[in-house]
Amino acid sequence: MAPHQHYQSPTRYLPDRYTFYGASQEDLPAIVYLLNQRQFSPAIFRVEELRYEWLSTRFNPAMDVRLVFDPREYLVGFIQVSLDQNQPFLWGCVHPDYEGRGIGSALLCWGEARVRLELDNSPVSQWFAPHFAALSVQRAHELCEMLGWQQITPRKKEMKRVTGALHLPENANRAVDVFEKAV
Repeated sequence: MAPHQHYQSPTRYLPDRYTFYGASQEDLPAIVYLLNQRQFSPAIFRVEELRYEWLSTRFNPAMDVRLVFDPREYLVGFIQVSLDQNQPFLWGCVHPDYEGRGIGSALLCWGEARVRLELDNSPVSQWFAPHFAALSVQRAHELCEMLGWQQITPRKKEMKRVTGALHLPENANRAVDVFEKAV
């Protein structure tokens, strides 16, 4: 894959005074609170479940997660990139009160750049196109379409992985949609 000569920072999408950071274990409670604001009711996310995933040997939250904070330092957006089994996988969310401000665009563009970096530096010769899971909401569909992601119908095996990657508890009643993009 050719080097990417014209990298543009995903933060160009963010409103003024919003900040964009990598994550650490200390951010887990705020991330879980944000995820629970997406109303997966009656299911809820738990810090312990997300911490378990972050303990993977190939996962580094400082490199593989990005957080967006508003000027009051309130967490309003999150994305995580998992790079396992030759299948990059992204998932995240934006607080429902902050949609339509460029936060999702910044996060998803960063996720794409993170995947490209891994592809450029990886000895793996056969990577599959990255997948991105989003809630079945119109804004997510519009964002993915605008950024060139295509909705796919995942195989049953992959849907189980998607649900697991999202840490949706067994009683979650919200479906997720899966999108794919060649990077």
